[in-house]
Amino acid sequence: MSFFKKYQENQYLLNDQEIEIIKFLIENIETVKNETLKEIAIKRFVSPNTIVRMAKKLDFQGFSELKYSLLQAKADEKTKPSLNFSLSEEVLQTEKLIQHEKIESVIESIKQADHVSLFACGPSKFPCEEMKEKLRLLGIISSVYYEPHVMKQRAKRLKKEDLVFVVSLSGETKTLVDATGLAKLSAATIISITGLSQNTLASLADESLYAYYHPLKIGEVDVTSRISIHYLLNYIFEQLVSVCFSTHESVEE
Repeated sequence: MSFFKKYQENQYLLNDQEIEIIKFLIENIETVKNETLKEIAIKRFVSPNTIVRMAKKLDFQGFSELKYSLLQAKADEKTKPSLNFSLSEEVLQTEKLIQHEKIESVIESIKQADHVSLFACGPSKFPCEEMKEKLRLLGIISSVYYEPHVMKQRAKRLKKEDLVFVVSLSGETKTLVDATGLAKLSAATIISITGLSQNTLASLADESLYAYYHPLKIGEVDVTSRISIHYLLNYIFEQLVSVCFSTHESVEE
């Protein structure tokens, strides 16, 4: 597994000091590649053990393996990915995948839920964070979970009155598959948002929604746009707002 892939998966374990060390190494790897661990530690005003512990948090055996992996990753960056697609196409194709009866079912489930959880990993957490804040504006209790241990603990505590969105373009992210399996045992309502494919998360969900996307990686690091997830969650929210305010107006009349 590449340096940036390990960093992407384990960066939540790092404290502020360790993040600053990693940033320094990424920006200066060519100038410090021949320096010893002790020399680098002196430059950063930390002990060598601090750097070794940081390397192990990122799933490396030690600093030497981390440095070699980072050098390899920097060399791989010279290969430029092909960008022969448009983001507008992703939105247009996602719109075509929307099934309105499913959206209506999802909206009804949101309205009935005691709590709405959103499970996501990597960049997929950002559209979920936006959705969480918007749901809270409507008085709907909601939370985002992306750290593996916390996500699994939340999944174990779900009740049948709760709703959980599981968001993964591949539909096969192991952390999400494991957490969704636990959520299934609670009888909570599960809504999956994945790419258009036969995948594990969609098979576990009560309702499956699909987003169109073009996969894009730099080395082993996923840098695929999540614009289709943003669009789908915003579409759900706008429909939810329409229903909620329509119901409110009808009651007042």
